[in-house]
Amino acid sequence: MNGKTCAEINLDHLIYNIRAIQQKVSPSEIIPVVKADAYGHGAVAVTKRLVKDGFKFFAVAKFQEAMELRESGISQPILIFGRLFPNEIPEAIKAGFRITLFGEADIRWIEKAGQGKPANVHVNVETGMGRIGVLLDREPAFFNTLLQSKHCIWEGLYSHFSTSDEKDKTYANLQLSRFQKILSRLKEKNQQPAMIHMANSGAVLDMPESTFKAVRPGILLYGHYPSSETSRSIKPKQVMTLKTFVAHIRKIPADFPVSYGRRWISKTPTTIAVLPIGYADGIRRDLMDKGEVLIKGKRYPMVGRVTMDHIMFDVGKDPINPGDEVILWGDGVQDSIQLIDVAEKLGTITYELTCGVSKRVQRIYVGDQ
Repeated sequence: MNGKTCAEINLDHLIYNIRAIQQKVSPSEIIPVVKADAYGHGAVAVTKRLVKDGFKFFAVAKFQEAMELRESGISQPILIFGRLFPNEIPEAIKAGFRITLFGEADIRWIEKAGQGKPANVHVNVETGMGRIGVLLDREPAFFNTLLQSKHCIWEGLYSHFSTSDEKDKTYANLQLSRFQKILSRLKEKNQQPAMIHMANSGAVLDMPESTFKAVRPGILLYGHYPSSETSRSIKPKQVMTLKTFVAHIRKIPADFPVSYGRRWISKTPTTIAVLPIGYADGIRRDLMDKGEVLIKGKRYPMVGRVTMDHIMFDVGKDPINPGDEVILWGDGVQDSIQLIDVAEKLGTITYELTCGVSKRVQRIYVGDQ
């Protein structure tokens, strides 16, 4: 009898996905987004595989994420989306990170850092996301200030879509037009930087006019559409397969309760398969009465509440045994469970589910590393 709970990460599928994206957006460059531990897939392993395949520029959200990649031996440029504060800037410049500017204050912080070399910077401009980015109506002299700085090398300009994954692209097109107007004004002054990027996964799929010099795919890299409303213009392969095994089999009579609160009671005699994975591993509690798994290529329904360490499934009279492999999402030999279907049952997005697979679940990498 053998069993392991793991997230199996297929790096060949990762490369398949990024090549499909590359074919669609060429000649634009690709900036793979590997923030949040590569959306739960393991940032170091994912980035190293992408470097091996020739990709040269990456993006993360936080200073600590960029440092983890550097300390693992990854020397390629890394753009940090989030704001860096004065205590982080000297180390960021030393490491060669690409620093996002949020306003003139960031320029002053870089100038005060006193490093022997200038900082490579990207400017995030607000076009309607309503989260972060330079507000040009409040800082009209921002670009002049940046160009006058001897401590900043202006490498990139970007913005971020808020609705590119929705079927109605009206607002996304409004954001794009705002960004294009900014670009036009800069071009008139001969002030455009080398790297211009805006397209996220939704825009890669549906907004070819937004690809510019580079694109920033995230969830699409890992084999998932950002929502059910985007086109299927790329057919990605799921990179993560979440697996566990049958730990225990319980034959129960009719009218027998399963799990906390007695929320599920058997109507007839049946067999319950107990799996050693629960909400501490990233299985959402609201999957009760909605969840399915694959065992030997057949789907079985979840019964009872999700607990911290276990979940239960009704396998009827089928010959299921302890040690049998179970797939919670991803690809099996005979069938697959698409994560977007799981997300829709929960009223959430695929991002939340892959990012939610906890550190307690071992990542196992398959394919060419």
